[in-house]
Amino acid sequence: MNEINSLKRKCIITNEIIEISKLIRFDYKKATNILKIDWNKNMNGRGAYFVPEKQNWEKIKKTRALNRIFKTNFTFELYLKLEPELEEKLWAKKHQD
Repeated sequence: MNEINSLKRKCIITNEIIEISKLIRFDYKKATNILKIDWNKNMNGRGAYFVPEKQNWEKIKKTRALNRIFKTNFTFELYLKLEPELEEKLWAKKHQD
């Protein structure tokens, strides 16, 4: 079994413990104050995971969950900036099927 597939992490919204391969990772580097979506799960900043469903993303935006997880104050504009990337890579695929 591939080692990365056997690792499990907790979703920041559902609190379910799930294999990393089924989660999306946010990467935050405190030194540069940059938050990115880590599609390959190999960036070396602090990470947070969530189950990639539209309702979970909406809850992350509504509650500003990333602010709480990373103990920093991200603007709502940053959440809006991440949304098109998520829509393009995740939810657009579901609509095409």
